[in-house]
Formats: sequence, C-alpha cells, structure tokens
Amino acid sequence: MDVQPLIAQIGATPLLDWLALACSLVYVVLASRDHNACWIFAAVGSLLWAHQMLAVYNLVSDALLQLFYLVMAGVGLYRWRRSVRARPAAEALDSVVIVHEEGKPAILGMTLGEHLTVVSSSLLLGYALANFVLIYRVGAAMPYLDGITTAFSVVATFLLIARRLENWLYFVAIDAAYVFIYWRTGAYLYLLIMLVYIVVALYGYRHWQGLVVDGGDQSAA
Repeated sequence: MDVQPLIAQIGATPLLDWLALACSLVYVVLASRDHNACWIFAAVGSLLWAHQMLAVYNLVSDALLQLFYLVMAGVGLYRWRRSVRARPAAEALDSVVIVHEEGKPAILGMTLGEHLTVVSSSLLLGYALANFVLIYRVGAAMPYLDGITTAFSVVATFLLIARRLENWLYFVAIDAAYVFIYWRTGAYLYLLIMLVYIVVALYGYRHWQGLVVDGGDQSAA
C-alpha cells in the first residue's frame, strides 16, 4: 500500500470526521466490554456522521443510514438497561444463556436456524440495496458487495442489541469485506480503521464467549 495517499487522506480529513471516528471506535470497544455506555458514543458518532454525510459529502442515503443507527443506539441502550426479570426470552429460545451483570438481559448464542435466517435475509436485502444503488447512482463502485455489507451491518447491529454472542463474528466478516472495498477504492484511512475494528470484534467475541455458563455449548457458532 502506497503511504502517500494515506498521508494525504489523513491531512484532508475534517475534524468532525475524526470525532465521529473516535466515537465509533469507543463505541465498539465499550460494546466488546459489554458496557452500556457504548450506546451513548454510538449515538454521538451517528449524529456526527449524519451531519458530515449530508453537509460535507452530500450523501443523503448514508446520512439516513446514520440516523437509523442513531435510533438503534437508543433502542440498544433501552434494551441493555432492562431488568432480566422483564425479559424472560431465554425460556423461548433454544440458545446458550451467558452470564451477565445484574440487571442486564442475558447474552444468548444463536441456533443454526437463526444463522440461516440472518444470512438469507441479509443477502436478499443487500441485493435489493445494490439494485437500488445501480438505478439511482450510475457508476457506483462495487454496488453488490457494498449493498450486502451494508445489509449485514444493519442485521448485525440488531444482533448486538439483542445481545447475541455471534454478532461479533458477523462484524469480523463485515469489516474484512470493507477492508477489501476500501483497498479497491483507495480509501486507505478507512481500511486501517476497519483492521482495528476486526481486532476489537475478535476481542469482543472472545470476551463474551468467556462468560458462557458451564453446561455445554448448544449454539451454532
């Protein structure tokens, strides 16, 4: 990788972009540590990204996506702060229940059927997004891979909110795909950020996996 484009991109990156990136990184790190405050940083980062996408880059669809993440941050904070007694979902799910802090919903592993649902729905949504982009943005770079990674990112965010262990594995795959996308498009700064996200996601999976209750792993990870 040529470092000159990377240096140029670093120098040209606006301050609000750096603040948004910092909030996003703190959000991922805190989420990997199972800390409720992650959603505060997710909300702030989403607001900053939405402003930049609209005011600086004129990317309306990306700004709307960030507003979706802002709403999801509120949902995530609400769900993670709920009492376990108010969420008896573990009884209705054939999943692994993982130890959690007092007052937090349990972390659950995913069944094979749930994985199939996630993958199939994400692929269909990604295909639809890609075709939408091709219709309204002629010449878009890698529309199908971009659409599929966006779809998986949305679904994986729901998995994180639902406190599913394997959400981290999906984020590893998503971030790896973005590494390829950013390499092909020359966005080297964001490529390096995705590499950091991969490391954090792997740590998040390892940390959450270490909380599994003894008694056998029934998940389909």
